[in-house]
Amino acid sequence: MRLPVALGVLRVLAVAGFIIGAASVRVVVAGEREIAESTDALRAGDPHAAALHARRAAGWYAPGAPHVRVAYERLIALATAAEGLGQADTALFAWRAVRTAALETRWLTTPHADDLELANAAIARLSAAAPRPPGTRTEPAAAVAREHLEALARDDAPRVGWVVALVAAFVAWVAGAIWVVRRAVTVTGQWVWPRAAPGLAVCAAGVAVWLLAIWQA
Repeated sequence: MRLPVALGVLRVLAVAGFIIGAASVRVVVAGEREIAESTDALRAGDPHAAALHARRAAGWYAPGAPHVRVAYERLIALATAAEGLGQADTALFAWRAVRTAALETRWLTTPHADDLELANAAIARLSAAAPRPPGTRTEPAAAVAREHLEALARDDAPRVGWVVALVAAFVAWVAGAIWVVRRAVTVTGQWVWPRAAPGLAVCAAGVAVWLLAIWQA
């Protein structure tokens, strides 16, 4: 690799590292602030506000960030305590906060899949145990809970394989277009079609796979 190219690559990597670092700092600072507000709400005896701020903290997700672990532990503790005290509304709010945070922060994987599964089961159980208007449903609570759980566990998110294909196809599309511009156009602006063929083929394949991935995902 020639020196100018190597320096260009290093500059790109440095800029990317700075952006990622700044974003990470922003996530951690915001998450820690939400945890502090959740703690203040707990001390003030407001479990609803404590759960709300803990959910926001969990939403500021970064792998390994301590505020994320604290947020999930606090939400689960609040939900469990409220359920034990018979405070179904507070328990449901906290469990739904766990579920929302877990779904908001998933991408190719679900970082808190175990917490999501635990929340789904608790939401289904509490929803089934909630009072029902007379004459509306006659099924046993266990059957209602099972229906709720099946609905909560249904995954309507795009399939991971097709999401990966979508990204790869876009990269191929752009790479093919760059190839054409750099290799097939002379300094005088003339097209050299034989040189453009590989880039056009990659570009066309990228567009085709991209459209297919959008349809299938």
